[in-house]
Amino acid sequence: MVPVMNEELVSRLMELFAQTLDHQGTCLESLELTYAQAKLVWRLEAGDTPSLKEAARRCGVDPSNLSAVVDQLTERGLMTSRPANHDKRVRLVRLTADGVRMRRRLLGCMSQNPSLDALSADQQKQLLELLREVA
Repeated sequence: MVPVMNEELVSRLMELFAQTLDHQGTCLESLELTYAQAKLVWRLEAGDTPSLKEAARRCGVDPSNLSAVVDQLTERGLMTSRPANHDKRVRLVRLTADGVRMRRRLLGCMSQNPSLDALSADQQKQLLELLREVA
């Protein structure tokens, strides 16, 4: 009995994941961000100045892969990149004011998930509590 329930649970989670990915794609397209750019913007808070290495760790990628993303966001005026005072080989990144606004727009768009909007406020609260326990 438990495996059948687990199979349905996994199946429904995968469906929610797929719907969330579709919604994410719509948000990223409307904001003209790639997935990699959005992931970096999402992982930085206003005023946060991690090293490129730390930002890459937060995004779960190699620093060499994130370097081009930082350059793209810098060209768009959404991020700055500069050498660290303590070690010029270390590159520090930071969202600009436009980058912080883009982050707010990204979070706002992603928060308007049709799958979650179909739930009542109480159901959303229950789901959040369950997700906090497992994720």
